[in-house]
Amino acid sequence: MSIEECRPLKDRVALVTGGSRGIGAGISRKLAAWGCTLCINYVDRAGPARKIAAELEEQGTKVSLHRADLGEPDAAARLLEEIGSLHGDLHILVQNAAATKFIALEDATPEQWQFVQDTNARSTWLLAKHAIPLMRDRPGARFITITNSTTQRIVPRAGLFGAAKAALETLTDYLSYELAPYGIVANCVRPGLVQTDVFNVRPDFAGGVKHEMAVTPWQGGLMTTAENSADVVAMLCLEEASWIAGQTITVDGGYRLWGNTGMRHQPRQAQQGPVPS
Repeated sequence: MSIEECRPLKDRVALVTGGSRGIGAGISRKLAAWGCTLCINYVDRAGPARKIAAELEEQGTKVSLHRADLGEPDAAARLLEEIGSLHGDLHILVQNAAATKFIALEDATPEQWQFVQDTNARSTWLLAKHAIPLMRDRPGARFITITNSTTQRIVPRAGLFGAAKAALETLTDYLSYELAPYGIVANCVRPGLVQTDVFNVRPDFAGGVKHEMAVTPWQGGLMTTAENSADVVAMLCLEEASWIAGQTITVDGGYRLWGNTGMRHQPRQAQQGPVPS
């Protein structure tokens, strides 16, 4: 296998928002491994951003770091202008940045509602809007959003998050239509419950992880990882996936479909002896 075949996204510039930690870091690593030049956005934790940049640069990847709080209305425009000045092109934009307030809806304030909507949904719209000049008619142009399972199952005190992520999913549907004339393919990826830094705030999520591990088939009781999500993001960037558009793809080992059954799947034993005719 040639080097080019191992790096199918060689010479493409990719922006990963929230790309220094958690699922975002997994996506950054995968796109780098496949040959992308990486633009990694972060908000206020410069240490992890510098660490992953050094890691990827040591492996031969070109990396630029971009501090921007996408909850601010002007941040997306400034971020895309910065990337345009530095790289000239943008082929892949992964909107992974997210933030929420874990609070019951009856206790939430309008300010908290707006913060969560602005960081997750409004930022998605503004990133797409300001990315068009950099991405239009570029080879393999992809706009990929990252949602989560709060839109599909009840997570206590996550109503604000679920509403904002539902808006993000619908925005992705409409963006897939409106970006298509520019040659930009848009899709959404919905990971299962991934153990990230959010567990420091919500230690009760550990129970959900144990349940998901118990019912996920054939993987021997593994949970969804950042790498699982990154694999699907990278796959969607391939030319062979260009006809997949406007989809929200769930990456959870099947948990969404049969997780409520409470049944643990056991690997099937290999059949012994000759197969009956």
